[in-house]
Amino acid sequence: MNSVDWFLDTKMNQHITPDLVILTRSELYFGNDHLHIGNGKSLSISNIGYIMLHTPKHTFTLSNVLHVPHITKPLLFVQKFY
Repeated sequence: MNSVDWFLDTKMNQHITPDLVILTRSELYFGNDHLHIGNGKSLSISNIGYIMLHTPKHTFTLSNVLHVPHITKPLLFVQKFY
């Protein structure tokens, strides 16, 4: 897998990528949901799949990653704990 710079986002509830080729496995998304971004635009979701992220010590699986072709940067959902 190619190296991807993910941007951490605590306001999302899904992982999102504009790049279909980084998904390890994917399928077409037939739902009616769209991604609504800060400028009010609504972006279509094209596929859903998973990604394997490898680090020197661990491999992480990101499930239900949304492929949104018109988003500009991949977003990694990070849950905040208080």
